[in-house]
Amino acid sequence: MVGPEYARYCGIEALEPLGIYLPGDINYPGGALFDPLNLSKDPKAFEELKVKEIKNGRLAMIAWLGFYAQAALTGKGPVQNLFEHISDPVHNNLLSTIKSL
Repeated sequence: MVGPEYARYCGIEALEPLGIYLPGDINYPGGALFDPLNLSKDPKAFEELKVKEIKNGRLAMIAWLGFYAQAALTGKGPVQNLFEHISDPVHNNLLSTIKSL
């Protein structure tokens, strides 16, 4: 049970260095720094923007997990793997990588 709610329950307030922002912090979605250009004056649109921001962050974390897994399996970076796949898609793909293990 680790997360912002648990951290607040335990009284941990200074988690910004770890990238964890608690409700009420200025960098938390809805905080003072979340909308510096004041683009969302409508509360309903602002709630929608907060949800989109969190979803995009989660999607980015999944993408990085894919980069790490690809580098662990092939020993190469994502750009090099992309170029090899484009040059020969039949022999440079996920199935051929798994077969070679």
